[in-house]
Amino acid sequence: MELFAHLPCPAFILEQDFIIVRANTAACTLFDNHRLDSGEVTFSALCRQEVAADLRKALALTPVGKRVKRTITMYNGETAPITAGICLCLLPDKMVLILLTEHDRDKSCLPGCGKLRMLEEQYQNNPAGILLVNEKMEMVSYNHRFLRMWNIPEYVRKHRDEHESLRTVLGQVKEPDRFLAKVHELYKNPDQSSTDEVKLKDGRVFYRHSYPIHAGDVYLGRVWYFLDITSLKAAQRKIVRQQKFQRAMLEHIQDGIIACNGRGQLNVFNRASQEIHGCDLAQVPQEEWGKYYRLYQLDGTTPLAVDEIPLVRALRGEDVHNQEIVVQSRKGERRELRINGQAMYDNEGNKLGAVISLHDITDLNRARKRLHHLAYHDDLTGLANRRLFHDLFKQNINRAVRNREKIAVLFLDLDNFKKINDRFGHEAGDTLLVELAASLRQRLRDSDILCRWGGDEFVLALPEIASSDMACKVAGKICRTIQNDFASQYMDSGLSVSVGVALFPDNGMSPDILIRQADMAMYLAKQQGKNRVCLAPAGQDLETSSGESCKGCSSLS
Repeated sequence: MELFAHLPCPAFILEQDFIIVRANTAACTLFDNHRLDSGEVTFSALCRQEVAADLRKALALTPVGKRVKRTITMYNGETAPITAGICLCLLPDKMVLILLTEHDRDKSCLPGCGKLRMLEEQYQNNPAGILLVNEKMEMVSYNHRFLRMWNIPEYVRKHRDEHESLRTVLGQVKEPDRFLAKVHELYKNPDQSSTDEVKLKDGRVFYRHSYPIHAGDVYLGRVWYFLDITSLKAAQRKIVRQQKFQRAMLEHIQDGIIACNGRGQLNVFNRASQEIHGCDLAQVPQEEWGKYYRLYQLDGTTPLAVDEIPLVRALRGEDVHNQEIVVQSRKGERRELRINGQAMYDNEGNKLGAVISLHDITDLNRARKRLHHLAYHDDLTGLANRRLFHDLFKQNINRAVRNREKIAVLFLDLDNFKKINDRFGHEAGDTLLVELAASLRQRLRDSDILCRWGGDEFVLALPEIASSDMACKVAGKICRTIQNDFASQYMDSGLSVSVGVALFPDNGMSPDILIRQADMAMYLAKQQGKNRVCLAPAGQDLETSSGESCKGCSSLS
């Protein structure tokens, strides 16, 4: 009975007629009566007689050792009554044990109850619902949160009906059989702990944890801990959706994305990056990135130094802006990349790592080069166009002025080219122009400048020419090339060429004047019967020239 005296909760021992024969210190303090165990006070003095009678009837129907639980109203002489949860049990010696397991009075005055009060407050205000059961899985105690989160009705609370409470709980869960199976499993294995999640029909999700309570080797009961994690699960689902979206975006974005953590370990290498490099992510040291991933400067041959690698620069804290490099993929493809990137930091300024984007500009650069080529070259023959010829011719004139050299300009116009188009078709005419351009390129010096002026007209600049006779000999060779190699392919078309020749500085000092002089000389050759070369005479107006300077192609050797 020494333990009985020091129980932290108020406790009574009654005879079968409900006369109090023993009350512990907590009970005497609560009811402010230290004569409760005098054998003269009945339990009905602390509550209404009908309440005491109801308790006696309930106890009479209960076997020895079984408990009766009730929530009743009691009185201790104060104005406000005491609401108490009590537990009654018939002892083997026919005495009655009553425990006030909970009540609504301040317990700070009880011996050792300061700590008990703190524990009680923590228990009742815990964000989780807590249920305590004994070794027979009978409800011993629960906090307010448990009642609210499981929506336990008032009448079930009052009578502490375990079966009705369980039915209330099972009626709310999505999988009652699974829920109950876990309860039975733990009842059969009292030393076992358990953690899982419970889904409710209304969409809520509870975290469920249960663990045993022992006194030495004696199993006393079990704690059930329920925490509403609905919002947490929703947040997790949102994060998962965001992560899936980000992964999908990374995998389907056209630019390569590569990232590393703060230690310089690669951790992001998306699909586009794999296609650019022709390989997957590999954990290689920074000093080997350039070699392993085949990173080069724009010339495509000079390897990038470690401190030039874009991701290394970004990790170092530099802003990488439009850095252009070349990557040689495992498939042998040369890719030109424009790269941007920067370091990544958290809200506290701690460096998390770095990220770079790889924009493939290979096709763009090819298109630019193609456009540049088209801007300065004839699309059909690939020869220089008027613009490029004019620029190169001007450069040659400047050099000729410095070196006191001569330059010849030949203006070529095919004779009877229209007949070829009319008889054989425009495709045949285009083929002739392409083949003629290739043939002339093969017969000229590297320093000579050949241009398709337009239609069936070509202009040729011959730097460092010795004399007008030498220029006319070159023109004669061109005439014979056309007669011997091309005219025979187009029978009865009369294909030949008329050539006008002008000389720098004899016929002018600027490209425009020289080309005009050569053009006029070509027309003079046409007037003299075609298939001939006409040299623009120095200091003479070609419009009044008699054509004495024109010679038939066959006479030039």
